[in-house]
Amino acid sequence: MRPDSLHEAESRHSLTPQQFRELARGDGSPATLAALSRAEYSHRLLLFDLLMDALSPLAGVTGRLPAAQRAWDLLAAAQRQNPAAVEELLLLPETGLWLTRLLTRLRSARRAETPLWAEAGHLHTLAAVAAARAGLTFSFPVPALQERVWLPTMGLARLPSVHRQRNTWTVAEVRSVCGRLTLIGAYGHLRLSSGPEHPARGWLPQRRAALGAGASRRITLDDLGHHRLAPLPDGAAKRLTQSAYDSWSRLLQDAYGLLTTMDPPTADAAAGLLRSLQPMPAHERFRVRSVSSGHGVGGLASSMPDTAPLCAATLVHELQHSKLSALMHLYPLHEPAPPGAALRLYYAPWRDDPRPLGGMLQGAYAFTAVARFWSACAVQLTGHVSSLARFESALWLGQLADVLPDLATDPALTALGRDALQDLLGAVVRLHDRTGEGPEVTMARRMAADHRATWRLAHVRPHPDDVGRLAAAWCAGRKQPPALPPRPHPEIRESGARHLDARAMLVRVGLADPAALDKMCGSQGDHVPGVAGAGPADVLWACAEFAAARRLYSQDIQSASAGPGTWTGLGLALADASRAPEAVKALTAVPEMVAGVHGAARRMSQRTPDPIVLASWLGQGDAGPPGIC
Repeated sequence: MRPDSLHEAESRHSLTPQQFRELARGDGSPATLAALSRAEYSHRLLLFDLLMDALSPLAGVTGRLPAAQRAWDLLAAAQRQNPAAVEELLLLPETGLWLTRLLTRLRSARRAETPLWAEAGHLHTLAAVAAARAGLTFSFPVPALQERVWLPTMGLARLPSVHRQRNTWTVAEVRSVCGRLTLIGAYGHLRLSSGPEHPARGWLPQRRAALGAGASRRITLDDLGHHRLAPLPDGAAKRLTQSAYDSWSRLLQDAYGLLTTMDPPTADAAAGLLRSLQPMPAHERFRVRSVSSGHGVGGLASSMPDTAPLCAATLVHELQHSKLSALMHLYPLHEPAPPGAALRLYYAPWRDDPRPLGGMLQGAYAFTAVARFWSACAVQLTGHVSSLARFESALWLGQLADVLPDLATDPALTALGRDALQDLLGAVVRLHDRTGEGPEVTMARRMAADHRATWRLAHVRPHPDDVGRLAAAWCAGRKQPPALPPRPHPEIRESGARHLDARAMLVRVGLADPAALDKMCGSQGDHVPGVAGAGPADVLWACAEFAAARRLYSQDIQSASAGPGTWTGLGLALADASRAPEAVKALTAVPEMVAGVHGAARRMSQRTPDPIVLASWLGQGDAGPPGIC
């Protein structure tokens, strides 16, 4: 903990070329992961060094709390007595989140809901927890929110309070004598007569869950901490019910058991890196809402998956983010964009929005491992789970093989970044070559093309001169669309469109639970329960009612209520019915041009063109649709 030794500690950390390649292709042996964890600890120490440098000259920054140096000294004393406890505290994902947010706040002087003294005072809380766990005798002030004191790795103390307004920050005192903990607030105190792991009146201990039945490795189920990876709908974290806690515990054990068989690299990463999970509110069945952060390596927030395979896939996804973030703390894989420069944006098959290079690297790295997990499940599991796994692995492998080559040419990549992408691409190609054929694989290819087309319609802007020229030719009754001048890369803009994968979600429902899909087909209304973004026409398509789906898609387009998925859904329904191949071509390759010309022609002629006839006109000929990039 001595400031003069921090940079020396960092300089000792590096990976061998073999270890780098292991991580680059998405793997990582236990020894490699241990080296990565040690390097991450040094990274945290450096952040603490930066924080102390930033806090020291700021008089009064800690308010009624002692100066930051006092907290640092207590933390250092605890480390001398119990270094393992201090390392655990500093490596908590919430510690990394707090450090980064506070450093950003100090640099930018931004306003925040939490007073600066209370946010800086988390250093005092960490010092008090470290000292208590080290068995020191001390008394030290810490911040309290509405007389609630959060002690990481220990629990939440709820002291007597008269505060009725939210976000009222005060100061409480933590005392420890002969291993007994007492917390003192303005209106009363709480004495823990037994260890902090036992519940008591006013005390909620932090709960943990084992990875695997009987496993010694346990992770924190962080349902009470202040520093969240993702904001909660009602603001404050709440204690999980016993039933929810039990469900999470069983689910994590089952998921980890699956990983040990299906994806040993992720099982190793879970055992070596995973530290906490913050439960989030329930979400849709196949849209597990999960979040991680490069500043909180080893942590994730997640809604509860419905099944162990979905939970395992979620762990794979978020642990890959942690691995890559820790790797990039050692070795930058790309250069930051110059100030004021426009970001190059990419199509990300796993997102609704366009993504810059850094986001693409994270997504490609995570989904390569997700595909690896589902590929193993497709071979080793049976029934509906195996069908779903074949679809998932084929979908992600096909999409990765599509986007990785272009990503590898980005000039902002460092030499190590280019090497890492080549290793990652090699892993994808090896898995892709083993995919095979079958109905699930065919459907995966169709859903990959559907998502790309829907994404184009949402985010690609065709040149207005091209749209106007084509619309004028259509209104003039030209038999063929005119030739268009060559254009550079099209303009890509964030549109706010969401749930572009709605039809793929319906496919997943049909593979995993055909009866549930049949029930959806018989439902009434404009929205599909449990699949946001899906409409009645999408359900008809998923239930193989192609003619009815085509009519409903066309009606929606002609009523001017079409979203991005309506146009591309029309193309799918036409393809399944083997109708209008020219329209299918245009709606797959340049749906944004079809929609743009349709709107312009309607404005010019005051009549609504038939969408299938117009798409067929734009897609006719061997040269393909005009405006294709």
